[in-house]
Amino acid sequence: MNNLFVRFYIGVVAALVLAVILVVVAATSRRETDADREAQAARIAEHYVGLTHGNHWMMQEALLARPQAEWDAIVERWRPQFRYPIALQPAQALLAGELPPFVRERLAAGEVAAWSRMASPTSERLTLYLPLAGSDRVLVQELELGPPVDVLLELIGVDLVVLLAILGVTILALTRPLARHVNRLADAARAFGTGQLDARVSPAAPEPIARLARTFNAMAEQIQRASDEQQATLQAISHELRTPIVRLHFALEVAGAALAEVPTARDHFNEMARDVGEIEALVEELLTYARLQPGAPPLELVPLDLAEIVHDVVHDLAPLAPALAPVIEGPASATCVAHPRHLARAVSNLLRNAQRHARGQIRVRFGVTATLATVSVDDDGPGIPEEQRARVFLPFERLDASRSRATGGHGLGLAIVHRVMQAHGGSARAESSDLGGARLVLSWPPHGSD
Repeated sequence: MNNLFVRFYIGVVAALVLAVILVVVAATSRRETDADREAQAARIAEHYVGLTHGNHWMMQEALLARPQAEWDAIVERWRPQFRYPIALQPAQALLAGELPPFVRERLAAGEVAAWSRMASPTSERLTLYLPLAGSDRVLVQELELGPPVDVLLELIGVDLVVLLAILGVTILALTRPLARHVNRLADAARAFGTGQLDARVSPAAPEPIARLARTFNAMAEQIQRASDEQQATLQAISHELRTPIVRLHFALEVAGAALAEVPTARDHFNEMARDVGEIEALVEELLTYARLQPGAPPLELVPLDLAEIVHDVVHDLAPLAPALAPVIEGPASATCVAHPRHLARAVSNLLRNAQRHARGQIRVRFGVTATLATVSVDDDGPGIPEEQRARVFLPFERLDASRSRATGGHGLGLAIVHRVMQAHGGSARAESSDLGGARLVLSWPPHGSD
């Protein structure tokens, strides 16, 4: 909002300044002939002549009442009482100087004349000529009309501040509701992007923000409906697969017992049992992934010891890769808030991924600070290219095309890790490891998400 207000305020003030400049430029560059300018100056002179008529009458009466020889002394006594220069000058000397035609004509005719011209951007210089009857002397007065720049700033400074303040309050009143609606829309979009598919924004806003809000809500409804349908289909399929898998397990056990004395048949049945086991594991992962969908009921987070979770997972999975004994680095105890089973599943998936790709080293680090709980698993395997690190957390996304038992997995392990961290208000990311391979990091608020 502040940025929007500042932009509007500066824009309006700049527009006003530009308008004043354009008006001044237009006024000064207006095409006028010399005759037009002279006529305008003559009208201004007539105005000042009429304005000072009484003052001139009294000065002339005072001088004409005394002999001409005393005029200079009289004017000398007057001079300290005036805040501007006054002097008696010969009429011929004035006529010989540079004067506008309308001033020259009036002086030549013995009439009072005035000459106004610009002295500064805020003032003008006015020269008054008073010919004294019966003589060739002219009383000349030099006045500067209008306040100096510093005085003008003092005069209009308070008014200018008040004007800018009123302008600022007006712009703030106009932009604040606009910024509030935009921020609400941004908050809804951010929440929707983090998995809160039920996030919506009120369309009660001025156009075109109201139209944008309605469009966002319509888009969110379609995405949520499609996600719900996809999750429902996935759960239905997974549940439907469970029954035939159980029957296959039972049939294989019965058939394997009946043909236990036939070595070739026993090997085939064992192979089939492993295949069914893989299918069963895939179904379980699909159900777990579906349960952790965005918009699902929040997990019940409880205080736990992160050190205990990590050590239990490492102890349970170490026999699967005896040659890859993980090195654990972390405090003896680290209390945080999390869902024990899902957190253990996430750490387990990271460790299994490292066991599949490591050549000889695996390191598990964990810790809890005031703002963050973290678990990272490093390996010395081939690593993950930087441009593909975000993809590894997508469902069924694998960097290699192999689906054999040599590499294992179904492409859902890291996707489940990602959803577990989303449910904890945290994140999962891939980095490069100082061991030479990949580093997978879990991080979440240690006291629960807000």
